[in-house]
Amino acid sequence: MRKGIWITGIAILALCIALVFFLQKRAGVPNPVAADQRESAASRAMENSSTNPLRESQAAIPVDNQRTSNAMRVLALPPTVSPLVKALATTNPVAAKRLALWQTPIEFYGKVVDEHTNSIAGATISFNWVEFPAEDGNRHTNIFSDAEGGFSLRSERGPNLGILVAKEGYYPRSGGARYGPAEAPEFSADPQNPVIFVLRKKGTPAELVSMKRNYRIPRDGTSVGIDLVSGANATGENGNLVVQCWTKDQGKRSGERYDWRCTVAIPGGGVVATDEEFPFLAPEIGYKPTTEINMPVGITNWNSQVDLQFYYRLADGRYGRMKFSMIAGGQHFCMIDSVLNPSGSRNLEPAN
Repeated sequence: MRKGIWITGIAILALCIALVFFLQKRAGVPNPVAADQRESAASRAMENSSTNPLRESQAAIPVDNQRTSNAMRVLALPPTVSPLVKALATTNPVAAKRLALWQTPIEFYGKVVDEHTNSIAGATISFNWVEFPAEDGNRHTNIFSDAEGGFSLRSERGPNLGILVAKEGYYPRSGGARYGPAEAPEFSADPQNPVIFVLRKKGTPAELVSMKRNYRIPRDGTSVGIDLVSGANATGENGNLVVQCWTKDQGKRSGERYDWRCTVAIPGGGVVATDEEFPFLAPEIGYKPTTEINMPVGITNWNSQVDLQFYYRLADGRYGRMKFSMIAGGQHFCMIDSVLNPSGSRNLEPAN
């Protein structure tokens, strides 16, 4: 009987000891042996760091690269930044780096000449740029070209620069530049090689007949005649402009290529292609009766819309110029923007 009581008591005591040990472990009570081991490891680390400055600096770098300190991020900023960027870098490094791109130093040198390369002094140069992306970040200033036609802008900041050059008696020109690695890393300002702005002197304007309209064009090659004076449709090939188009887009899905071609003809006259910015004087010679757009499926620069610009001479000797666009898809139509000098002069300069 007594032996049974002793066995029961020993079992209860062992259970209590195990329970106490388990509760201590959950509560975080340190294991004396483990604590000694950690203390020894810490002592060795202290000794190593005190005798090796390099290890001390390495220990200061966070293991997680995503938690790099603000001070370290500031070092990654471009070498030339404004005080605003420097101040922002201490609180928001990511925003500071983005703002630094917006505040790339601006340096621009330009020169104004006429169509005969003569320098133009006193031209008004209007600069526009954005120093930082906010409503109050827009900047603007005006200067004048010097006696040699030169001008420049420096000591400003922004990723791009807009420029408008104008002078009374000339047609204005616009241009600009982009700065920084995100915009145009290949651009380099050079005072010995300025960007040239050519202003064309205004001449004697002509009384021109303008016509701007759209016309539906059949897909099967049926001729569409157009009167370039009245804008009215003419029967068959009786117009002084005739458009034909062959488009094989039946059953094609949106975005799928197809063969198409278009011809533009001036019966008895002809056309001369031009890419002039100021197409104000029609040439005397070089006219061909027809120009063609050819868009087979396999062509590299295939497009369902093609834009042309050309001078034209009508059968009666009158001259004009035209912007012609063919949209060979959807509603299938052409757009015509034409001016014609009814007097027979080659002068196509507008009055405004």
